[in-house]
Amino acid sequence: MIHTLQDISRELERVSQRPPRNEAPPVLSTFDVTTFDSADEYVARLRSTLCAALKLAISESFDGEDLPIQGIPQWFIAASGDSPATPPDFAARGLELYLAQVKGGIGRGWQLQEWLYQFDPDSEFRGWAWWDVTYSVEGHVRIWVDSWGESFFACDELRWLAYTAGGQDVSGPVLPNSDKQNE
Repeated sequence: MIHTLQDISRELERVSQRPPRNEAPPVLSTFDVTTFDSADEYVARLRSTLCAALKLAISESFDGEDLPIQGIPQWFIAASGDSPATPPDFAARGLELYLAQVKGGIGRGWQLQEWLYQFDPDSEFRGWAWWDVTYSVEGHVRIWVDSWGESFFACDELRWLAYTAGGQDVSGPVLPNSDKQNE
């Protein structure tokens, strides 16, 4: 799925503030996340990282050069191994869980530039667009994404962020009915 600049601008708006409920597409996919710490802190980390990536998608040329990283949160840069800094505990634990759950305990996580390039508007690799996030109980978050009705789509970069932002358990994607979004 190619993401137009207009689509990315709307996605950035949804990351920054909750979208009106009546604008939701008929079908959204979900990821359920149990967090290590408060849901508010977790969601703030998700939003700040996605905002920075989407702003790059709108403003930068993805011509094979390294993208600027000034707006990317330092904890995410450290978790991606692109900084001599040690990642904070929540990110380090998330990285370990990502490697155990997704990579079978082998390999490495995402390098920062590799992750940022998933937001290239001309790329067809990212199979989702951010829609919203809701809380069920403290420490439990549901991430809503538009997958254009697909039950199977490329989303490993989102799973990486979900873990490194402080996710203890990340399940999904699941394709429920969006009418139940805010229940």
